[in-house]
Amino acid sequence: MYSRCIEPSDDLAHACRRFLGDLRGWAYEAIERYAEEPATDVHDQGTYTTGWEPLLHACPDERILRFLQQKRDRIRDHFTATQQWRHGYWRMQEAHHGTEHYELFLGALQRVLPQEGETARQLDDAAEHMGNWSDGAPDWFDWERRRFSSLFFGADGLRTEPGMALNSPDHLRCVNICLLAASNPVTETAGGRYIELAAAHAGAWADAILAADTLPIALTTDGVLYEFDEEDEALYYSFMGEAPDLQSEVDRAENLLGSDAINTFLRLWRETGETRFRRAAERVLQPLAAQLGDADAGAAADAVRAYRGWTGDTRYDGAVAAAVSGLDPFDINEITLDTAFKRPARRASGVGKRSDAPRWLEDGHARRHNPITLAVAAEIGGDGALQTRALDLARTYFLLAREAFPDGRDHGCSARSVSAIARGHGRENHAGMTTAVLGPALGLG
Repeated sequence: MYSRCIEPSDDLAHACRRFLGDLRGWAYEAIERYAEEPATDVHDQGTYTTGWEPLLHACPDERILRFLQQKRDRIRDHFTATQQWRHGYWRMQEAHHGTEHYELFLGALQRVLPQEGETARQLDDAAEHMGNWSDGAPDWFDWERRRFSSLFFGADGLRTEPGMALNSPDHLRCVNICLLAASNPVTETAGGRYIELAAAHAGAWADAILAADTLPIALTTDGVLYEFDEEDEALYYSFMGEAPDLQSEVDRAENLLGSDAINTFLRLWRETGETRFRRAAERVLQPLAAQLGDADAGAAADAVRAYRGWTGDTRYDGAVAAAVSGLDPFDINEITLDTAFKRPARRASGVGKRSDAPRWLEDGHARRHNPITLAVAAEIGGDGALQTRALDLARTYFLLAREAFPDGRDHGCSARSVSAIARGHGRENHAGMTTAVLGPALGLG
């Protein structure tokens, strides 16, 4: 058990300054720990640093940026020298874990250093395989069917045994890598083809989402899968153990949210002008918005914020207001992080759930308030006092995580790391205390 009293800030600016100072302190300590450490075989060893992104947007820091660039290149050199990578990508990996280094770590680095050529080149090395534009690897994508040809692929080819042709929401991560490559000025000459591939594959998902009353769980070679058979289900959970059981609409929506489908669809709506992408985002948000009252569902509130930012549409504001209407965040004095709490091996249904998630307590009782949901409600209502309180709560979570957990370098998507609290664990997809509370308070969209 780790407990900490909430330290009230004088105002929002004071809350931001304190949290930025704490975040910088964590980054500097991590640099001291890892600056001379060689890269490891962990596939997502750089993603723990993505929680630093708000700090680097608000206060560019050459020491931190040099460290990130150094780690980027050491990771590349390690995986190339050990022959785990060839031609800039894994020799063989599945769509979920194989994409994380590129989408998460390199994506964050590109956003804070958009003119830096090496990050763009490494993203381009990965993205050029997605649409079969490289002679250095077999084709991964079937343009006619708008499907990737396997769950497992890489520079050495594809796995083709039965069941491998399924396209899960995790393949949207391939789309996101293409969108990252398309948005960099260094690789903008290839941007058109990357947008074309993104629209093709994400368009297949959008069409499937809009075609039925039930959200899809996968795309097949020629159609859409709304229920797993036993064999396909066993295959999927063999590498996606933290996915929900996909029986309810909210869990199907959560599985799409976990691969950033809301932002993917809305970016493509903006890029292409095709209304199906916006409608698909709204269809996925519908069951997610119904979860906003769950204290674990901060990622759903962050998705509502993203929708408002992309579209200007306030249709979900009432759901956010309803979720916080019975709460009193100013009445909490102490937050406790219960690291001894053991959850069932099979994760619960809903948003923000993981089997390894710790338990948070407010004054000794199960938490009712999520700082992200409070922050979104404050932004919608223009409530500076509530936004300051959300930031103070988020900072308390972050400081407790620093007391209790490792940084996250050895398991980037775990729920029990400083990174998981800062930028969200593997099911929360960049919705954490620094990225979804501090960042927006600083005006970072």
